Amino acid sequence: MQRELTYQLPFERLARLSRATSRKAYPAVWWLTWLLVALTLAAVLGIALYTDALETRLDSVGIPFGPTLLFLGTAVIFFASSYGLRRMRIARVKERAAFNETIRLTQEEGGLRFATEEVEHYLKWRGISQLLLDRDGVIVSHGNLFFLIPDRAFASTEDRLAFIRDVHGRLGERARSISEKHVSAVLKQPSSVT
Repeated sequence: MQRELTYQLPFERLARLSRATSRKAYPAVWWLTWLLVALTLAAVLGIALYTDALETRLDSVGIPFGPTLLFLGTAVIFFASSYGLRRMRIARVKERAAFNETIRLTQEEGGLRFATEEVEHYLKWRGISQLLLDRDGVIVSHGNLFFLIPDRAFASTEDRLAFIRDVHGRLGERARSISEKHVSAVLKQPSSVT
């Protein structure tokens, strides 16, 4: 079945997509991120619990208000570094590609072709590693590459459902099992008869 959709994705949507798909596709990374947050909170609690001991030790070397300065310094460095690194990462990504180009998706017998004026990706069916659904579109991935097809690109909800079913039916066994929990509810929806 041949299918051709035309749509655009602004950079801001891709940035949200990155966070959402990372959480869905790599749950271990997401949990480790929260573990890092928990460990940081534990360190702050440690400073709070041992304030007297830290204050005594730091006062003995001539640093007044040591625990407070330690906490504030750590917080300032953490937030400043996080903000700086995020801005640097966004700037580098924007330098590498134009994110507001029109994307043309063509569904072919052998796979899916995503093309813009500058780049073209052809995902063979066996190369699709996962099918995900997001609040405003369908996501097809190959490893760490994620392609969002917005719901507004489809002619109708029936066309969207047919696309999801067709792609899911062509996935390899491993990709289908990984995708199952994300698309099973949609696959169970009845097709409307017209």
